[in-house]
Amino acid sequence: MKNNEATIFVFIASIIVGLLIAMNIGFEGKSNFLDVKQYNEAYNERSKLYSDVNNLKEQYYNASSKLQKYDSGDVKKFKVLEEIQKEVSDNNIIIGKSDVQGSGVKITLDDGNTNIDEFSSRQLIHDADIAEVINDLRNAGAEAIAVNGERIIYNNYALCFGAPIKLNGVKIIPPFNISAIGNEDVLYNYLTLEATHIKELKVRQVKISIVKADDVQILAYTGDFKYKYMNSANEKK
Repeated sequence: MKNNEATIFVFIASIIVGLLIAMNIGFEGKSNFLDVKQYNEAYNERSKLYSDVNNLKEQYYNASSKLQKYDSGDVKKFKVLEEIQKEVSDNNIIIGKSDVQGSGVKITLDDGNTNIDEFSSRQLIHDADIAEVINDLRNAGAEAIAVNGERIIYNNYALCFGAPIKLNGVKIIPPFNISAIGNEDVLYNYLTLEATHIKELKVRQVKISIVKADDVQILAYTGDFKYKYMNSANEKK
């Protein structure tokens, strides 16, 4: 719009200057009222205005060509592709298919010092304990969670098979290092509330360490995404 206004302004100005010159200069170049110096100044001014008009026309042409490309050409396709790629990238971050990093907390859970007696199992970490801590982290707003380097997604909670815990098809054993990305103050404060599972683990004399961290790094989930009952709402049956 600014280019169009400038073009119109310069074009009108050039017409006015041209008329003024034509009124004072004969077709044979004889001056009626202007002296030589005035004539040269007016002539140069008119030439400059014509040059400006031509430059603005060229700018207008280039701008129009770019606009046409955005509307129907390769540039528009590129912009659409760029937006699609950004959306895919964002979705991969959300569902856990991308490596991520950020501030958060690091938690270490380990079995307590026990002798073999009737109370020893209370000081052992079970799959249910890890699931409870993961739930607490999610309730506190954690955006990404990993246990011993294995990324937690929507349906891959730990399953206990004897002593080791199996997660994403990998057997993991104590100590369990849980990393979570989110607001480090909120996560830390939430985990230390009376109602969280961490408090219960402390009562059971499980070894626990919770620290805030600015450089939590969590790798992408590399397994398959499995679902049996979901279908797209737009999918035709």
